[in-house]
Amino acid sequence: MTQSTDLVALVRTLASGHVPATIQVSRRASGAGGPHPVRHALDRAGSPLLLTAVDSPADRALTGSDDYDVATVLAVPAPDGGQLWISGWSTRLRDPLSRAAVLEFAARHPLADLLDVGVGHVLHRMDVAEVHLELPDGRWIEIDPEEYAAA
Repeated sequence: MTQSTDLVALVRTLASGHVPATIQVSRRASGAGGPHPVRHALDRAGSPLLLTAVDSPADRALTGSDDYDVATVLAVPAPDGGQLWISGWSTRLRDPLSRAAVLEFAARHPLADLLDVGVGHVLHRMDVAEVHLELPDGRWIEIDPEEYAAA
């Protein structure tokens, strides 16, 4: 399914992390599935990098037991009243992966808390499985994940 280059570019721009977002997880073992506010940026492949404080409700929700990936939905509100939904699997990053991810995040959003990753903050990476744009009138547009990644 080939989609408009403009639409896919719009979705990538919306996902880039300039608008505050929330995450929700399907795992409710901690009783805190969300929604949780989260700061995020995209890596080169369009995978969301999620920055949380260590042991915050968002971090606990995103951290799977036994290093299992956690089913995660990132919701980003659109200025027109719509919403971008990115779903996939998130993984807590550990060194050396977290160091490279910090540099990618900082290249897009230089936040002071990135200096604290590994001590008081942590990064999670989402592997994107589905991308949907919800329009203000309630209609949904499915975005091809491969086209999203290539944008």
